Amino acid sequence: MAKRQILDGYRIIDFTQVLAGPSCTRAMAEIGADVIKIEIAPGGDMTRGLPALRNGRSAYFIQQNRGKKSLCLNPKTPEGLHIIKELIKDADVFIESFSPGAIGRMGLNWDVVHEINPRVVMCSISAFGQTGPLSHLPGYDYIAAAYAGILDNIGYPDGPPLITGMAIGDISTGANAFGTIMAALLDRARTNEGQHVDISLLDTYFHMHDVNVQLTSASGGAGMPTRFGNLHSTIFPIGVFKGRTGYVFLMATPRVWPDFCKVIEREDLIEHPLYATVPLRAENRFKLAEEIQAWCSKQPDDETIIKKFQDAHLPVAPILNIGEAMAHPHLIERNVVRSIQDRGFGELQIPNVPQRFTHYPGRLELHAPYIGEHNAEVLSKYLGYSADRIKALKDAGILHAEPIPVAAE
Repeated sequence: MAKRQILDGYRIIDFTQVLAGPSCTRAMAEIGADVIKIEIAPGGDMTRGLPALRNGRSAYFIQQNRGKKSLCLNPKTPEGLHIIKELIKDADVFIESFSPGAIGRMGLNWDVVHEINPRVVMCSISAFGQTGPLSHLPGYDYIAAAYAGILDNIGYPDGPPLITGMAIGDISTGANAFGTIMAALLDRARTNEGQHVDISLLDTYFHMHDVNVQLTSASGGAGMPTRFGNLHSTIFPIGVFKGRTGYVFLMATPRVWPDFCKVIEREDLIEHPLYATVPLRAENRFKLAEEIQAWCSKQPDDETIIKKFQDAHLPVAPILNIGEAMAHPHLIERNVVRSIQDRGFGELQIPNVPQRFTHYPGRLELHAPYIGEHNAEVLSKYLGYSADRIKALKDAGILHAEPIPVAAE
């Protein structure tokens, strides 16, 4: 018997691809939702071709599409569009990630969807949102980060803006969509009516500013933050320092500044005229950083630096590379790094979803689908199609499926 999960009984029609949308629906599948992934024939989700590849399977695709049922069809045909509409009739959520206007031209705008199923929650994920001067433009993670003032704040003051090596915007947008959809479902429980949820990468990225926006506004632009490299320019000390063999991240909130000074054996800095207040420490951060670095350089190894701060119950961390993070006992014990078995790819480690529930502690054993693997299952189980009708749709080129290797069946 399958493990019960918190979203058991909820049906999600997932018409998204690449990352932001699939990461949202993956989180739903991981906690029990019935996710039907609609893929456009014949190639399906474009990430099926992204590395790492093994035996024709993409680790990228596997990570974001575990536990979903693949229905691969041509939505530009009347029959293909009819199938999607029929699935929406009994769905709880319909989520799409096309450029604004595209889903409407396909015949699935909010008015149509709401008329088909007044209780369905529709979520549209895009780069810039469904309205506004930029809404019609294509965009991805870094594009939204550039418009949001995020990239301008990454790097060193005398260097160019830098990009990160992670899909921070895409994954955060997926998480934002997940939370907003859950709120809309909660509202539906009270009103018995669905609504349209508009989620964008740009909105999500701009929401990440903690200091920058309010500081720029409050100072009339005089205090507009910019790139500060490895030392935080507003609250200091917060930054990266060199150990004997690697780098460590040290920080002191205003409350623990005296304790920080005690750890680095410089109690004379607590009331020092250059460092006595938060603004002074920020203004004189480069000189203060030299004092901190001098202490770090005297320590016999990086572990000593970390232990002294941990013993004082102050925040500190070694700066791990991805291999070191994946091997860290804490991430392994909490199953943050998850080992899975894919039918075609084999064994693979992926990031686990972060949702944890006391009533549903288990994790489901899920598999990523092959293209169109569940065509017959979805159409027969949810729409009552006969085998002959499904075969006719396949023969007409409306449905598509890739061969599934014998070992993967």
